[in-house]
Amino acid sequence: MPFRQPFPGFAGRLMRLAVVASAGLTAALHPGPVRSDLPQSRGTTGEPSTAEVATLIGQLGDPDYAVRELASHQLQGLGAAVADQLLAAAEESPDLEVKLRARWLAESIPFATGQESPEAAGLLQSFSAGDLTERVRIMQRLLRLDDDAGIEPLARIVRLERTAAGSHIAAGLLVQDWHSADPFWPRLAPRILAGLGNSSRPTARFLRGLVAHATADSPAAASRAVDDCAEAAVDLKARMGAVTEKSDRAGRRATGPIRGLGVFQRCLAELLASDGRRAAALAAAEPLLTVDGRTAVGAARLAIELQWLAAHGLPEAVDLVPADLLTDDVNPLIAYAAAIAWQTRGGEDAAATAAKLADLASSQLDGHDLVDRLDVAPLLARWGGIEWAIQEYTLIINSHKTGPAERALAAISYSELLHDQQRDAEAAAVLQALLDPGQGEQQTEEIEQGLEQLGREPRSIRSRMLFFAACGEPHVPTRQQLLEESLGAYPNDVDTLIALFRLAENEPDRRAKVMARITDTAAVIDKRIRDLPEDSVSQNEYAWLIANTEGDLAKATRYSRASLVDAFDTASYLDTLAHCHAAAGNLERAVRTQWLAVKKDPHSLLIRHNFERFRSLAGVQP
Repeated sequence: MPFRQPFPGFAGRLMRLAVVASAGLTAALHPGPVRSDLPQSRGTTGEPSTAEVATLIGQLGDPDYAVRELASHQLQGLGAAVADQLLAAAEESPDLEVKLRARWLAESIPFATGQESPEAAGLLQSFSAGDLTERVRIMQRLLRLDDDAGIEPLARIVRLERTAAGSHIAAGLLVQDWHSADPFWPRLAPRILAGLGNSSRPTARFLRGLVAHATADSPAAASRAVDDCAEAAVDLKARMGAVTEKSDRAGRRATGPIRGLGVFQRCLAELLASDGRRAAALAAAEPLLTVDGRTAVGAARLAIELQWLAAHGLPEAVDLVPADLLTDDVNPLIAYAAAIAWQTRGGEDAAATAAKLADLASSQLDGHDLVDRLDVAPLLARWGGIEWAIQEYTLIINSHKTGPAERALAAISYSELLHDQQRDAEAAAVLQALLDPGQGEQQTEEIEQGLEQLGREPRSIRSRMLFFAACGEPHVPTRQQLLEESLGAYPNDVDTLIALFRLAENEPDRRAKVMARITDTAAVIDKRIRDLPEDSVSQNEYAWLIANTEGDLAKATRYSRASLVDAFDTASYLDTLAHCHAAAGNLERAVRTQWLAVKKDPHSLLIRHNFERFRSLAGVQP
């Protein structure tokens, strides 16, 4: 039998190209010796039939080397039309030669079509060369290109990505972006369908069902689309196997909640709930809660999934939590998530149960390290348990067990939460108590040491305190004075500069003086970015300052986009980018981007307020 291993390495690829070209020329000039069972006909569309492609793929493992090479040449010429069958062969063929050749041919199909925007084309050009982590970063960037220019290329990755894990993550990013109440998602539908083509991968079929649901013109059509998603989810689960673990690792590292099949199970549960099939929705949700809640990792996972389900229409998922996990030794995260689910359910009995669970959660945290409590409080705020988060922050700050650094961190985080909830006088009071504890010089020194451990200067905290006080001050002259005092304490506080800029709107001389300060501060931040080009915090800070005042808006927008590369979909950074778009006069982009920020942090009053403001300016109806 002839030697069947493909030539190794780059030299082997060059050799194969030469042999393929030679075989193709020989076949054209001397058709007699070519195997008669090679497909010679085409269907009415001009593309080969599934059976014809299957024959060619089978010939990739033929004992005759010339037949293998000619089949490779013919398949390569067919391009994306045979991608699905090549990928299936690369993943499933029992013949190693077929598997390897199919994989090589699939990898040779370009992701770009020549119709993409320059930015999307550039990302696709570097896509194949990266490892899975880098490819995920590119997928994320495609998902967030302006005007949804990366959606069709991302959907094309779902179809053409050489690994099932990569296809899974690309589809998961699109699925994760869907929400039953999202007013913008339906307009992605034609782009997604164009990118998917005729792919038969379960990930592609799930997306088609989701698109059909989003664009359904009747309840019956929407219900059929949910059934299609359910069928695709079954096939996806059956085919993932070991790939699930691989995509799970990559997803945790790069895409947050895209873990294994979780993002598809979440979506299916929400689809079924929106279709009124509560029992089926709970059945779809149950695997999300099937984790070992007795371990720290398992408890965190269970709590996050339970809270997500409660926020997306299935608060009764709390009934799926094993009763033994809600006893007196309950993990605080699970108890708080269960409390939020009960609170979402509504009603007097639910409220009483929620309060009981929250008290139990807080009491359990007494036995934990304070660091655990510091982790729980901001998580509760993101979950919408604002008053419970405030309770936790208060307990941390007032506990005699709390060290200076932990007390400072809790006070800073607590004050920012209160500011976000438009409780600025309380926010200022929290920082006032931190800076001026009234318990002697030793206590003051300890707080200064704690702030130093956090890398924060007392003067910057005092500036922030005065800014909060100004925000809560209705008397304009007093507000002006507080803002000036804030800059006196720390001249580079960007929020204070923005507030002063707005106060001087009708006073040209004062505004010119404020702009001089803004220009100086922008230069300081810009130098910091040049020294540390990947400093996303400084990039966001520069963009926020300029977008809300005046300056180099193009640079601000570049910095804002750059900040989101490493801080993908961070709500506050999306908020900044939306302000950049608004400042540039592109209100449609501003509304779209701000909606993404709302989805990521739905309980932030400031972010939601900005969304409503942009929507009003754009004339978009609620």
